[in-house]
Amino acid sequence: MKRALITGASGRIGRHLIPSLLDHDYKVRALVHRTALPDNWANEVEAVETGLLDDEALAAALDGVDVVCHLAALMPPAAEDDIFRVNLEGTYRLLQAIKCCRKKPRFVFASSDATYCTGWSRGPYTAPIDENTEQRPMLFYGVSKVLGERLCFHYQDIEKIPTVRLRLVWILEAREVLDLFIGAPYKEFLVAEDRGKWDDPCIVKVPLEEDGAPFSEHICDVRDAAQGVFLAMDREEAAGHVFNIAGPASFTYSAAAPWLAAKLGVNAVAGRCSGIHSYTICIAAARTVLGYQPGRSVFDSLEDALTLKTASSIDR
Repeated sequence: MKRALITGASGRIGRHLIPSLLDHDYKVRALVHRTALPDNWANEVEAVETGLLDDEALAAALDGVDVVCHLAALMPPAAEDDIFRVNLEGTYRLLQAIKCCRKKPRFVFASSDATYCTGWSRGPYTAPIDENTEQRPMLFYGVSKVLGERLCFHYQDIEKIPTVRLRLVWILEAREVLDLFIGAPYKEFLVAEDRGKWDDPCIVKVPLEEDGAPFSEHICDVRDAAQGVFLAMDREEAAGHVFNIAGPASFTYSAAAPWLAAKLGVNAVAGRCSGIHSYTICIAAARTVLGYQPGRSVFDSLEDALTLKTASSIDR
């Protein structure tokens, strides 16, 4: 039986990863800092109440562990000081604790496509983004993940800790995929001529590039992401590699939004946005080495979200 230590266990990916680990007979230990574990895990997951900056508690939590999955991190709008402390110092402390283990566990690090600067970006992408694409983050969060990856590389090279770096795209629950089209996260980037177009909360929003071209984005349903993380923890051949983890394909809002609008019986309204550029993440390495098989397109996630929305309306 393998033993796993998870940070960020109560987060979006952790809530889907841990049941998969238990189903595969892993003994799971989880660091608990701010958010308690779900009640139904009480008899199956060992909770260790500590943060990432307590060296003594980390050493105890690592006792007998075969693999560590480091999901805990802060994202914007968190302050940069807090992002530095959690994302960088926390990762450093964890790797330092692993360095002292007699048998060094595999370290799976959750990095991000923010290291490439996707979506709202420096410029257009001329090819699918693979693991060899230059990392040029615009946000400090992306910088923290680049530096976290460098820490992994250092401890693997010098301290012989087997590491796996996962560059995860925008990971969303089904209901959050729905909010991409309803909540309009790109609203603040609308060009001056199109401002006000998305003020109606009931419409489906269709982001376009500034020149009016369809905007293509690549996201990942959290259930597929959890599959990728599990494989990185479980497959021996994963050690030493970096993998992009994303959904089965990118999508354009211009194709998905009218479909969703028809389902909801509302209008789809397009708006041009400055600074956004279409992109596609290449997941060939994860497919080939890990056997990663993401199965949920944006349409599948939206169907699930609509089903949940209907069920919730009926319950009320």
